[in-house]
Amino acid sequence: MNENFLNMLKELDKKYPNVYGRDLRIDAIDRKDHYDDEDKFDETLLDELRIYYKRQTISIERYYENNWEIKDEDYIKFEDFREIGKILSIVMKHISRIELD
Repeated sequence: MNENFLNMLKELDKKYPNVYGRDLRIDAIDRKDHYDDEDKFDETLLDELRIYYKRQTISIERYYENNWEIKDEDYIKFEDFREIGKILSIVMKHISRIELD
């Protein structure tokens, strides 16, 4: 896995520890359809990132060049807005450090 993704996952693990099962999971896919847990994954070719929090899915997808779209796949519960915002903040902090191709 690439450096920025490792750092992102470490920070998320610290804030949302996997105690008794965790409500948070992150999946990333590059433009060559390699997932973040594969050796061939290249974070500079990031194409899509999915955040699974509780029973909700938020997708961050490359739309065109450096234009991105953030959308929810499910309805977001009001009580989860704050935590989803914190998660997005951590994720975006690390993604912004990547020199994307």
